[in-house]
Amino acid sequence: MDAALGNFRSLASAGILACAALSLGCKPSPPPTPPTPPTPPTEGEREISIGKQLPVESTILGDHRTLSVFLPWGYERREERFPVLYLLDGGPEQDFVPVAGFAALASLSGQYREFIVVGVETLDRRYELTTPSELAADLRDIPRNGGADDFRRYLREEVQPLVESRYRTTGPRVVLGESLAGLFVVDTFLRAPESFDMYIAVSPSLWWRGAQLANSAAERLQDDFPADRSLYLASADEADIIAGIEPLVAALRDHAPTSLRWWYEPMPEEHHNTIYHPATLRALRLMLGLGIHVPAHRAEAAAVEVRPLPAAQPPA
Repeated sequence: MDAALGNFRSLASAGILACAALSLGCKPSPPPTPPTPPTPPTEGEREISIGKQLPVESTILGDHRTLSVFLPWGYERREERFPVLYLLDGGPEQDFVPVAGFAALASLSGQYREFIVVGVETLDRRYELTTPSELAADLRDIPRNGGADDFRRYLREEVQPLVESRYRTTGPRVVLGESLAGLFVVDTFLRAPESFDMYIAVSPSLWWRGAQLANSAAERLQDDFPADRSLYLASADEADIIAGIEPLVAALRDHAPTSLRWWYEPMPEEHHNTIYHPATLRALRLMLGLGIHVPAHRAEAAAVEVRPLPAAQPPA
């Protein structure tokens, strides 16, 4: 009898606990906290615009692309023409905004000529900025590669004509890229040097294809190389980047055409993620400078190669 009563009490207790647990489990969750309403606009508040987006229907790439464009301050009220800097990885969420800042600085500080920025977005940069490679190390990092030739055609045959028909442009044409985009810049400089007048390659990934591009530089810098080109190279504290640049620098020292202006500046205090801005500012001062003295980057940077710059005249 006592055993049966004990079993009954145990079962009853278990049932009560089960019901309690079920009750708790079925209890509705509290409603989510509503989002904080946006702060009402202050009277007179306005958006700040630093550029425009220009659609491009590319038949070469077979898809819709967008250019981001920064125009010098007061462009609409002025009549002069401006150089154009074509910025690779130039989408609004890529490098367009900081480089547009460099362009705005031109009118504020007078360090270099004012210029138009055309930000050329990349959608699959590892494909679009590389030449074809079947090396195992390259395929491990970038299995889908090799779209550089088509991307270069897109720049030359679709982007440049559109920009030059729409805006008041003049020489020089400048191209800027970092890392894989720097590789594309050097590849264009050596394989299609007529594409641009000035080339800025920051921390270029010349290790690609076992540094084959840099190792072929001497044979590409021949007598038929276009005159009056400029090349700026910079490297950070990256052994693989430096190893890829060294054969290119050696070829430039021994075989550069007399009309070629070129610079190589190691920046060992910088890293891959910090070199872009200081190197770009240096390149703009050197290439588009208005005859203002450009201080040396590092006195001990003996590898720096500086060809004389003729004093440029401010735009009329």
